[in-house]
Amino acid sequence: MIVVVDYNAGNLRSIVKAVEIYSGRENIKISKDPEEVLSGDKIVFPGVGNFKSAILNLSKKYGKMSLRDALLESIKNKVPFLGICLGMHLLMESSEEGGDSKGLGVVKGNVVKFRGVKKIPHMGWNSVELLKDTPLFEGIGNNQYLYFVHSYHVNPLDEDVVVGISEYGYKFPCVIQKENVYGTQFHPEKSGKIGLKIIENFIELI
Repeated sequence: MIVVVDYNAGNLRSIVKAVEIYSGRENIKISKDPEEVLSGDKIVFPGVGNFKSAILNLSKKYGKMSLRDALLESIKNKVPFLGICLGMHLLMESSEEGGDSKGLGVVKGNVVKFRGVKKIPHMGWNSVELLKDTPLFEGIGNNQYLYFVHSYHVNPLDEDVVVGISEYGYKFPCVIQKENVYGTQFHPEKSGKIGLKIIENFIELI
């Protein structure tokens, strides 16, 4: 079962429609229940919105456990995990957005706002340069164009987790991977055939 995490951070319809192309609707569960998240074979963690509000929603208890607890336990158990946009930001230790709010801390580093650029947010199609191989981009060529909309980007301390970069005023990480955890700054569900192939690759992970 693929669990798409619902933590009140944006419209989930587009990501669910993209995932169900390859998995079938019967194999997808949209949930904010920590127990259901823990039961997932794969987790998709989308998000659009404010870092601080999102982390507060994740920290709310549902019974004995919060979504934050469930996500960290699933990651610890090596469940394949895909964080998209804000979902990737929340994997970091902290963010400048919302007064240096604390994140999940799965990846060391923080989230920073674009500096010295002409316009924020960075919005539209931009190319992704792959720095190393990753299962997410299996069968996909380098320097493909994908769809971005964001004012902040991740700033990992460990450069080894950075799989792909893009450029907006300067180069910034836009694809990360740490063992079973993957993150994309762009929205694969809004990125045409290439984006759908990335989702398919994630679904097919063992």
